[in-house]
Amino acid sequence: MNKQEMISRFEQWEKKTAAYRYAEIMMGLDANALPPASGSAARNEWQSVFAEEAFRIQNDPDIYALISRLLKEEDLDHEMRRKLQLHARSLGRSLNIPAAEYGAYRRALAESEQAWLKYKKEKNYAGYAPYLEKLVNAFRALSEKRACGENLFDYLLEENEEGWNREKYDAFFAEVRNELVPLIKEIAQRPQVRTDFLKKPYDPDRQRIYMQDILQYIGFTADWGKLSESEHPLTTCVCSGDIRFTTKYRPYDGAAAVLSSVHEGGHAWFGHNVNSAYDGTILAEAISAGLHESQSRLCENHLGRSLAFWQANYPGLQKMFPENLQDISLETFWQGMNAVQPSLIRTEADELTYPLHIMIRYEIEKEIFDSHADIRTLNKLWNRKYKEYLGVDVPDDEAGILQDMHWPYAYFGYFPTYALGSARAAQFYAAMCRDIDPDALLRQNRFAEIMAWLKEHVHQYGALYTADEIVEKATGEPFTAKYYTDYLKQKYSRIYGL
Repeated sequence: MNKQEMISRFEQWEKKTAAYRYAEIMMGLDANALPPASGSAARNEWQSVFAEEAFRIQNDPDIYALISRLLKEEDLDHEMRRKLQLHARSLGRSLNIPAAEYGAYRRALAESEQAWLKYKKEKNYAGYAPYLEKLVNAFRALSEKRACGENLFDYLLEENEEGWNREKYDAFFAEVRNELVPLIKEIAQRPQVRTDFLKKPYDPDRQRIYMQDILQYIGFTADWGKLSESEHPLTTCVCSGDIRFTTKYRPYDGAAAVLSSVHEGGHAWFGHNVNSAYDGTILAEAISAGLHESQSRLCENHLGRSLAFWQANYPGLQKMFPENLQDISLETFWQGMNAVQPSLIRTEADELTYPLHIMIRYEIEKEIFDSHADIRTLNKLWNRKYKEYLGVDVPDDEAGILQDMHWPYAYFGYFPTYALGSARAAQFYAAMCRDIDPDALLRQNRFAEIMAWLKEHVHQYGALYTADEIVEKATGEPFTAKYYTDYLKQKYSRIYGL
């Protein structure tokens, strides 16, 4: 087989795997739409059979051999070489995993997802724990084979963020902790800003109506995107022309759904702006978790929490909820929605205490994969760390360990990318401000021009480069957490008069 014939064979395989991924995405979306519970056993069995077959196709040893041969060709273009390298990295770790074992893992995963939805509502970790224990054991068995002798937790971290292990994360978190914890303590001693108006009743139906204005403002349109609702907001990029994201309307929080939707909108714009030629290829599928999160955090925090964003959008919210906001000034509203208040729920946390939520999960994952922590009593470890790090008492498992869908959905090693994404967002934003004026664009309803800058400097590449390479290309320097800590110190010094 000559080079062109090998490339043709590779591309045919890539199209077939893309079709299987699409089917799996649709199954995932259906599961999040809460289908009838009595059919879960049958659905889980069929999904595991499908996943097992997809796994066989995706991990074909003949394709791995073909990719290895192609990588020896000297005249491959950069896109093709990067595709092949990413596939070789993934396939090389999966070839020794029996398809039946992978199918069993997918069955445990499907059972875990359904059980989490049930037991979260019941605030019952004890009921859910056996499902998580089964999932962790199945996930560990697969991951140990893939790790090929590497430290398991380091492998999981690097799988989610190419080039990052616990040594780099430990240093990053130490810097964030040293810079931000004293600031959090200082703010706690200052007069607190008003937040009472945000905690009044906000009718979800009226929130849904107002959300249409926000979607229009951020340019999320029905020809390439769809918004729905789920227990935990998430974004699914089917392809650049089909992006689905969900939000959640909380009846006693006036800003949460907006911030959630702007956050997920950041993910959505990234998926939409990736070079459409990459649809169905690993260059769209293997984007760094921390890079993707940088875009959602940039949109949520640097844009959605900014005074300029609300100068454009607060009048509409005020008109929709006059009983709560008619006497609340824009400045008071902006300060309130940026208040620093140690809290229980990560997705509702303020920017300043948010990384502490991530550090808690990072440390618990170390316990799970380094020390084989007892899964049945993991909620007690969770509760202790929330008291230690944030000074809050966890009232029940729904507000505690069951709040996040990541572990029930086997996203292990993923959480640290949230904090890393926040730090990268600050560095991207600082670079953006050297070229354009985001505040002026937000006030003038020109959100699309901000997304155009991000498309040019970040989004279009997908996984063509590593995240660290894209950071350096976009900002002119390697990654540094300094922009993140400086941004937070400047912002909160203004709000609290430090």
